[in-house]
Amino acid sequence: MEAFKKKLENLRAEADAASARAETAERELAAVKAELSAKDQEAISFNNRITNLESQLEKAETGGSDSKTKLREHELKVEDLERKVKTLEKERDSLETKLEDMTEKHNNVKAELDETLKAMDEM
Repeated sequence: MEAFKKKLENLRAEADAASARAETAERELAAVKAELSAKDQEAISFNNRITNLESQLEKAETGGSDSKTKLREHELKVEDLERKVKTLEKERDSLETKLEDMTEKHNNVKAELDETLKAMDEM
């Protein structure tokens, strides 16, 4: 009977130790679950942030594309206006040359007229 009591005490001690280990394991499990839940919330937060950043990037790329298109349109207008300026400058130079020629011819004709009038007055 003494052996039976000793065995019973050993079994109770083992049961108490197992119970203590189980309680410790349950506490650790609860802590790990809480940590996992926090990590899940953090992951959800990061995923939301990634989604927002991707959306902002898409808007920025679209805006950049629109800006590039407008810039190219303005560059084309500037090139067109520069060509018009060059054409007008050539036309101006041509007209200035014609004006100089006409002025010279006018002065020559005026001089001839003056000479002719002078010669007529002397007659």
